[in-house]
Amino acid sequence: MPIQILADDVVARIAAGEAVERPASAVKELIENAIDAGATSVHIESGGGGRRLLRVSDNGSGIRPEEIELAFKRHATSKLRSAEELEALKTLGFRGEALSSLAAVSKAAVVTRHRDEAMGVRFISSAGMSGCEPIGAPAGTVVTIENLFYNTPARLKFLKNDATEKRHIHWVVARYAMAYPEVAFTLVQDGRERFRSSGSGELGDVVAKAFGLSEYKRMIAVDGYEPAGSGRAAISISGFISDPTLSRARRDRIILFVNGRAIQDSSLTHAVIQAYDGLLKERTFPLAALMITTPPDFVDVNVHPTKAEIRFRDSQQVFLALQRAVREAILDSADDETAEDLWSPSGFTDQYIHYQSLPRPWRPDDGSDLVDEQGLRYVPVTAEPSARPRTLPILRVVGQVGAAYIVAEGPAGLYLVDQNAAHERVIYQQFSQAYAENRLCSQAQAETQTVLLSPKEAQLLESIAEQLEALGFELELFGPNAFACRALPAAAMGLPLDELMTRLLDQLHGDAPSMEEVLKALAAAIAVRSGQVMSTDEMRTLIAELERCPDPLLSPTGRKVLLHLSSEQLADQFSQR
Repeated sequence: MPIQILADDVVARIAAGEAVERPASAVKELIENAIDAGATSVHIESGGGGRRLLRVSDNGSGIRPEEIELAFKRHATSKLRSAEELEALKTLGFRGEALSSLAAVSKAAVVTRHRDEAMGVRFISSAGMSGCEPIGAPAGTVVTIENLFYNTPARLKFLKNDATEKRHIHWVVARYAMAYPEVAFTLVQDGRERFRSSGSGELGDVVAKAFGLSEYKRMIAVDGYEPAGSGRAAISISGFISDPTLSRARRDRIILFVNGRAIQDSSLTHAVIQAYDGLLKERTFPLAALMITTPPDFVDVNVHPTKAEIRFRDSQQVFLALQRAVREAILDSADDETAEDLWSPSGFTDQYIHYQSLPRPWRPDDGSDLVDEQGLRYVPVTAEPSARPRTLPILRVVGQVGAAYIVAEGPAGLYLVDQNAAHERVIYQQFSQAYAENRLCSQAQAETQTVLLSPKEAQLLESIAEQLEALGFELELFGPNAFACRALPAAAMGLPLDELMTRLLDQLHGDAPSMEEVLKALAAAIAVRSGQVMSTDEMRTLIAELERCPDPLLSPTGRKVLLHLSSEQLADQFSQR
């Protein structure tokens, strides 16, 4: 095939693939245009996960009639004039690719009126065809994108299901709402409002909306500043981080901004995680929304078409400044007497256990009340005789270590059992067997509980509604992102609904969780926590159930349940000199 220049429409589609990877990418580009135009209100609407419809409306400065057609040309922008300006950008956009890229892979329409004009214009562009007409409109811009990627089937087939694409759109909106709390954002998806920020200018208001009010109540304000000097740039860091009692199984809620731009930087994410070293359980991560502000010429944002990746003139300085600001915020929030111990390796374990330990519940003689004064459920103290074959030897409970491990003696030596992993295995086995035998039942609650979730959590909960119903939940929509619970599986009775749902949803990964994944997540949500003191009867019941589980050595997620030290190993240890 001879070398030749590509046709303009082919070039446009290739360029669109670089700037617009999925519907959320289109939303990001349009939000950036709105913010650069000085908007104080941005309304986002999507349908069909963003494939069918995307509409972004703003009250910014608008586009002049004579410039509207030019705005759809490649590399046409009002934000940049010379290459030198790339070294100190103060706008979010600068490539001039958003509208041209979107028009190349969708049916795009713009209604806009510049604030200095009496009339607006309506401009339509699709697959190289365009048209323009005058129209009455308020000051600002409305961009409508329909049938995204209709002419690029290869890109279309790699999109995820609607629920996943909606979550990506939600987090784009939530991120920019946090970066610009003075701007009021509204997100409507498939006719339902999913997110709204007030535009009050208070970051805390938006963090509470994005992460959830219960999470926000357990977050710490960060306010760090490092002055310029000795060739180093001035860096300020502000925002919110979770206290050491709040964590998640994934690191995707560590959200970072540089000069108002949401970024992806694994090194800076690691800096935040390192600041919690020794304070969080293994394989758990904090929540964070942190704003890093540096001089514009300290950052190179012209790295990738999506503008999500950046380079710093001195990345090590930013890493250390971020880590220091987070660490100091955690220490400042701790009691003066315990702050030093929290950070010392020798003092960590006792402090953590003390912080996590809970008062024992009052329990009536008939064993009917299995709930403590804080609403936390404990392991039942009675167990029905099991017909399942024994998979472990008979174990005699000796005690508990660190409110996390059960010490047991067996005919083959000593056993240390992780109470959380063991209870996960037992709960999972009970649910799996009952589900397979179609004998799962729900238990009505004396009082209906309600839970208010973040928009992302609400979408995820709706996506697994059928699985939860099959497992004994009776949930119904109670308001925007709010749900009422009429009944629960018997094993979940006694847990506060907000705590149960937070734990459950935090365990789920992937686009459309399967029943198997939901079963594992539910077991993890119900299981007794590490750091929770258990009575001897509770430990005996748990061990008795574990002895007859088909796979007692591993939790449903593959964590080790027990350690075994044989009598010979113990003798060898004590005989060594």
